[in-house]
Amino acid sequence: MFNVKFAVMKKLIVYAVALMLGAASFSDVHAQPGRKGHGRWNKKEHAKYRHARQKATYEYARERDKAAYEYRRERDKAYLAYYRERDKEYRAYIKKRNKRYRDHDAWYYGPRFYHRSEYVYFPAYRTYYDPYRRGYVYWHDRAWVFAPTMPSFLVGLNLGAVNVQFMANLPM
Repeated sequence: MFNVKFAVMKKLIVYAVALMLGAASFSDVHAQPGRKGHGRWNKKEHAKYRHARQKATYEYARERDKAAYEYRRERDKAYLAYYRERDKEYRAYIKKRNKRYRDHDAWYYGPRFYHRSEYVYFPAYRTYYDPYRRGYVYWHDRAWVFAPTMPSFLVGLNLGAVNVQFMANLPM
């Protein structure tokens, strides 16, 4: 009886050891394919992998930027064509109606501003008139803001009589 129990125990121990060795060898072999030396990268393989990944990232970013540039260029062409056509039609309308073509607000055509191309600064209101963009630049909520329409605090003022300065550049 003692021999039978010992034989069964011996078989059980052999099976357990074989099972553990099999599991260990299986996990060792299949744990990290393509790498050498217990899960550590070979320096050459690591450099090749890193270079290939950087190159792929760079090429993707370059293609993305190129596509974005082409999109913006086509969009800008469309906008430019639209605004040219719109301006042409407006000039034809003005000519047909025998009216004067005016790009700026009425106050800008007064004798003080006649043939001036500089920026007009209203120091009392901390506001600039930009004749190139045909709009107003003023300080609002801790930032300079551009608006194509006159700000509400200038409405109703005689801008032909207000103190102004002519400036070569905007301060922004």
